[in-house]
Amino acid sequence: GNLNHAMKETHSPYAVIFDCDHVPTRAFLQSTIGWMIADPNLALLQTPHHFYAPDPFQRNLDSGMHVPPEGNMFYGLVQDGNDFWDATFFCGSCAVIRREAVTGIGGFATETVTEDAHTALKMQRKGWGTAYLR
Repeated sequence: GNLNHAMKETHSPYAVIFDCDHVPTRAFLQSTIGWMIADPNLALLQTPHHFYAPDPFQRNLDSGMHVPPEGNMFYGLVQDGNDFWDATFFCGSCAVIRREAVTGIGGFATETVTEDAHTALKMQRKGWGTAYLR
């Protein structure tokens, strides 16, 4: 809902989305926006999430700090595979979205708790491309 409201209040052809606890690197736009400009069919460019604090597993279990966080597998293997098949998930943060693609599907999905992935699926069904930039 908040993202759909923001889309009504803004007018840029692109939206960059970060959760309130994510901070972009200084070169985020330099690394991402060119891909969107180069490929007019690209609806979404997802980048990894890197967390400063340990996840609950790492924090609460004795062996937690010796086991890599699950995000390493998702952003290191799963999203790379998704990207290969033009099936990258939107993860709700750390991404650039093309306004035309979002408005073309009626806005960000709100009918499910996995609204980010559902939004990407809806864009893909309409023929839009999605990509992952590790």
